[in-house]
Amino acid sequence: MRNILNKSRVAGLVMLVLAFSSCDAILDQDKTDFGNGPVLTSFAKPVNVVNIVKDVANTPVKYEFDLTYNGGKGLPLDKDVTVVIATSPKSVAKEGVEFSLPVKSFTIPAGTKTAKGSLSILTGGLVPFVFKDIVLEIKESSESVAELNTITITVKALGANSLAGTYEIITGSYWRIGVPQASFAATGGGKRVIEAISETLYKHTEYVGSFAGQPWYFSVDDANKITVSLQDPSGANIKLNNQPIITCESNAGNMTNAKCGTSNFVTRTNDRKDVINVSVGYLSPDGPREFYEVLRRIE
Repeated sequence: MRNILNKSRVAGLVMLVLAFSSCDAILDQDKTDFGNGPVLTSFAKPVNVVNIVKDVANTPVKYEFDLTYNGGKGLPLDKDVTVVIATSPKSVAKEGVEFSLPVKSFTIPAGTKTAKGSLSILTGGLVPFVFKDIVLEIKESSESVAELNTITITVKALGANSLAGTYEIITGSYWRIGVPQASFAATGGGKRVIEAISETLYKHTEYVGSFAGQPWYFSVDDANKITVSLQDPSGANIKLNNQPIITCESNAGNMTNAKCGTSNFVTRTNDRKDVINVSVGYLSPDGPREFYEVLRRIE
């Protein structure tokens, strides 16, 4: 009897081990080997804007972009990756008229993940403030091609007096309910990008202070006076830090520190080092926040 029981126990243990082994086999089938996934080639930055100031000589402007790949284990491959690009049918700018693409085949060398390409923007075919998109696409790759296989380069042809460009911050001041905030000197340091929306309307692409990524707009008249807009170009009310924007014109009583009487103007130079002097703010339930910037164009 004891032998029969022992044999039963052994048989039960064998069945239990087989059951666990079967479960492990099923789970192993469901495991994903992320190291063996497809390698997808794409443009490193699919959306871009370039400002072009036309000169008398209509000098072509070189524009560079990066091709890259992702996938596998996320590491560079030990072999070259070849990529062939072309002008997309979706491109509004025409190859041979507004731009040229002299090289269309590229090699991403083994051990790296990017290769640099370039095109030449033909400024003679551009009309100031008629903005056009160059769209390129990946046609072939020695690896797989990403679903997003295009790059869009919005070419903004600008007149000689346009203020669009990259600016360094000369002065940055911030008052919180009338109290100067010394921390703004650090958070407001660095650069600002000013984009042209039209011949007289501009977009400040970042909010001042620590509230990055909240754009606002201003116009400049023939006397170089700046007027900060309360609405964006679509007509929607602008909010900064989710609060209503205020300006020297709309809320003079709440903008007592931001130098309204001596700001909001442009100083033009002959070497494109124009200086923008501007005040802006927003109104919270507990009081105003006021900002004052002096910006000088560096490129």
